[in-house]
Amino acid sequence: MLKFIIKRVWYSLITLFLIITATFFLIAGAPGDPIAAKVGQMPEKAQEVIRVKYGLDKPVTERYFIYMKNLLTTGDFGESIIYTGQSANDVIKKNAPISAKVGIIALALQITIGVLLGLISALNREKIGDHIIRVWVVIAICVPSFVVAALLQYFIAFKWKLVPVFGWGQLKHYILPVTTYAIGGIASYTKFMRSSTISVMTEDYVLTAKAKGCKKPRVVRKHITRNSMIPIVTMIGPAVAGIFGGSFIIEKMFSIPGLGNYYVKAVSDSDYTMIIGLTIFFAILYTLALILVDILYGIVDPRIRVTES
Repeated sequence: MLKFIIKRVWYSLITLFLIITATFFLIAGAPGDPIAAKVGQMPEKAQEVIRVKYGLDKPVTERYFIYMKNLLTTGDFGESIIYTGQSANDVIKKNAPISAKVGIIALALQITIGVLLGLISALNREKIGDHIIRVWVVIAICVPSFVVAALLQYFIAFKWKLVPVFGWGQLKHYILPVTTYAIGGIASYTKFMRSSTISVMTEDYVLTAKAKGCKKPRVVRKHITRNSMIPIVTMIGPAVAGIFGGSFIIEKMFSIPGLGNYYVKAVSDSDYTMIIGLTIFFAILYTLALILVDILYGIVDPRIRVTES
């Protein structure tokens, strides 16, 4: 298992290096002046001072090596060009926990409810409950999250006045964004869990367990559920990374001061240094999440470890 993990970590480091390099050069080569919004009508000498401060007077290759040195030695993701004195590290430290609160609650609901509905649907295949769940899944997957957010804001917050439309800091402010975030994920987990469970139910070891006289609850718990979780584990990796960066639209619509909202703002302000820093942060999260998924694969299904060795 240790060799399995080390191999995955090594591959992830190579992947992360390529992502950081590609991100830096793509942003550095983007058209336009990255400090145009900041300098405005400043005199030419003042503009030159700002360019020197942010290293924009140097060749892009030299800037890349300086950036990589700072990143590897001090963990510095870079300083904002638009907002003087504010670094990407400060933004991550301040805004990431807010995104995490919404994302973790929503993800927990997605996995718990989605797995449960998927099992219920598969175990009652072609019955009325299965048809109702499948219709709901199609609708929930097809409707975009911003449409769901708008409907919830109109009916629950504006028309029925059950919760505030906007705001942050109290428990009632979590209800609409978490619900919006969770609905699509619940539908996706339900769909994949149903398909996986139906496939597992036809496996020889399940039929053997039934033939040996195992009761249905034990067969479902010990043989079907665990082996049906492989696709769910696959989905958890990107979902964990998406806790911080996958809710851009939701954070914007509900005015949540999270990392996704700030990333959108950085793009609109052409704050290139901040864009690079936050993109690298998201890439690190995604890579770590994939390592976690690989480890969970080996825990959920030991056959994967045997295949790897």
